[in-house]
Amino acid sequence: MSFGSISFLLFIIAVFLVYWGVPHKYRWVPLLAANTVFYISFDAKCITVLIYIIVISYLFGLLISKNLEGKIRKLYFILSLIFTIMPLFLFKYLNFAIYSVQKVMSFTGISPDEHTLKLLMPVGISFYTFEAISYICDIKSGKIKAESNIFKYAIFVSFFPNITSGPIERAGSFIEQINKEKTFSYDMASYAMRLMLLGMLKKYVCADLMVKYISNVFDNVIGFSGVVFIIATVMYTFQIYFDFSGYTDMARAVAMLLGFELRENFNKPYFASGIKDFWSRWHISLSNWLRDYIYIPLGGNRKGKFRKNLNLIITFLVSGLWHGASFTFIVWGLIHGLAQCVEGLIPYKRENGFTVKKVVRVICTFCVVSFAWMFFRANSLAECVYIIKNMFLGGSILGAFQSMGMTKMSIVKVLVCILFVMIYDFFSRNRDLLKDMSKLPIISRWAIYVLVTVIVVVIKVHEGTNASFIYFSF
Repeated sequence: MSFGSISFLLFIIAVFLVYWGVPHKYRWVPLLAANTVFYISFDAKCITVLIYIIVISYLFGLLISKNLEGKIRKLYFILSLIFTIMPLFLFKYLNFAIYSVQKVMSFTGISPDEHTLKLLMPVGISFYTFEAISYICDIKSGKIKAESNIFKYAIFVSFFPNITSGPIERAGSFIEQINKEKTFSYDMASYAMRLMLLGMLKKYVCADLMVKYISNVFDNVIGFSGVVFIIATVMYTFQIYFDFSGYTDMARAVAMLLGFELRENFNKPYFASGIKDFWSRWHISLSNWLRDYIYIPLGGNRKGKFRKNLNLIITFLVSGLWHGASFTFIVWGLIHGLAQCVEGLIPYKRENGFTVKKVVRVICTFCVVSFAWMFFRANSLAECVYIIKNMFLGGSILGAFQSMGMTKMSIVKVLVCILFVMIYDFFSRNRDLLKDMSKLPIISRWAIYVLVTVIVVVIKVHEGTNASFIYFSF
């Protein structure tokens, strides 16, 4: 049940009416039911994994919260992490671990039988597992108390707007929103609808217009050479941003319609003036999770420069593995980790405004990030090596576009989409343009709403794209 489907539209209307139609103390019932129906719509069998994560983390949370002896409490904490991570390892990493062992054995002259488990990875498992882990860790550190009501905890882990692709929420702030009595806010709902339109524009127009052209290159790497690889990589850099930030906008909008506020996950990432700055703007909820539960527990920057750099690299290797069980994702994470280490050696004075030095840093950061995205999108390390060897062999830019299957009109469409979102990001650096829109005359506002809706519907129907959200795979 994708956000852009008719079935989801009917679903959210029904949830909205029932949710606001019942008294506050009973609203958890339709909310939990909605979470269940939404998740089952993807794969009914996989809900058993979600239930397992909810029950196991809930029970261990209660055990850890008791005033037990230090060693017993620590044992419960370790066991809770093992049992919570186990399904993620089984569904996402076991085949990769088996493959890696087979590769190592083959280098020693042993020819092992190739065995893999054909397991369907549950939708959103990486996201709700990280939420459960953060819940357990926050109880252990004393930041929050264990939730006594398993149904409210289940709503936190399974909240349907963000379960498939985030943002990764924290139990403390989210469960507080469940308990807080809400009244319907027209202003909040109006803002949510504007945010929903923006998200749909980013995903179904800007991102999906690029999908087939990028796939033409990355799904047939050997058939191309030269500047086409640079163009396809840069296009993917924008596609993944439009796709993921578009999803986040829609997820936050749906949550707002029910009176919930989810974390902002993006803050103009391609205007970042460094890799560290980029990760304070890109997938912010994951960045904060990695900082709080990997980087800081490893020692952060408290144990000297060497340990700081080592901790950074380990943290980004975890980030790479979280995204996918593949060496391409590991290299992607390693590039970002090493880039931050190198960046730490370069003195930098923070500057306000767009000075020449800052513009140069923004461009350099964009180039590094785009290069790393190539590993993220490619199907194997061998293909990445081929692309790097052949991407600077020349060729005309127009010819490259044409070899990707693009016409002059499709080139214009893609460029307009990129310019639109980047101009929007630029002018929303210091203000909320969606909030400012409420100050426009009603005729102007509705003219914009109708125009955006028509564009989304026409492009979606005309292009015939049914591409799923990229982060559904993680």
